[in-house]
Amino acid sequence: MPPWAEYEDLKNKINDIVAKYNNLLVNLDSLNVVSLTADHIDAGTIDANVVTIRSDLTAGAFVEINGNGMRINNGSYDTFLADINGLVTMTGALIRSANGVYPRVEMNPNDNLFGAYAAATNYLAVLALGSSMSPQLLFSAPNSNMFMFVSGTSAILGATSADLRISSNRNVYLSPGANVYDVITPFDQFKDSSTNQTLYSMLLGKASSGVSTGSSGSHNHGIAAGTQLMVAGGGTVTWQVAPTHTHTQI
Repeated sequence: MPPWAEYEDLKNKINDIVAKYNNLLVNLDSLNVVSLTADHIDAGTIDANVVTIRSDLTAGAFVEINGNGMRINNGSYDTFLADINGLVTMTGALIRSANGVYPRVEMNPNDNLFGAYAAATNYLAVLALGSSMSPQLLFSAPNSNMFMFVSGTSAILGATSADLRISSNRNVYLSPGANVYDVITPFDQFKDSSTNQTLYSMLLGKASSGVSTGSSGSHNHGIAAGTQLMVAGGGTVTWQVAPTHTHTQI
């Protein structure tokens, strides 16, 4: 106000102050606010291209939203990152379709597994057990398990506390490398399901090629020894008894 202000000067000054006050309430921006401390803010949209929103947590961890996206950091590395293209990267995230109930599917970083659970003891899981073998596919039931994995040059399909059955309504083929490898199985554990007899015991009852038979004893084929037999074209031969002998099996 000028010295010796008149009524009109006072009126104009008050109107100017009211106009600036109204503008300040309606249009707060970086020109009006340098620092703001508040325990509660109601807002429609906060432009993260201009403002960085950050919450510092313990041990150097933080949550941050800015013009580059959103980051959640555990103090050592980003556990969640959403970049400017909307692509999301999560590390060490527990993801499950339900909590404490079944059925559910789950990705669990603590156990290094993907799992589909019908119940706590009835599930299918893919387990990463270490660098010495491939991940393991595990079918777990309350009283038995089936598993499949690769270790070295062996691909292993097995079961514990359960029969392993392979069935098909078509042929079942076992095909090792042609002329190089074999189907290897203990014959004394290979059983005929009809007779319950092992293949080993059945083979023991068969003839062995190259091995002589037991002694057959002498025999005359039904013709008495010393009998004279006529020969076609004239003359005779005297019939002899065959002595004790063996035969080589083919």
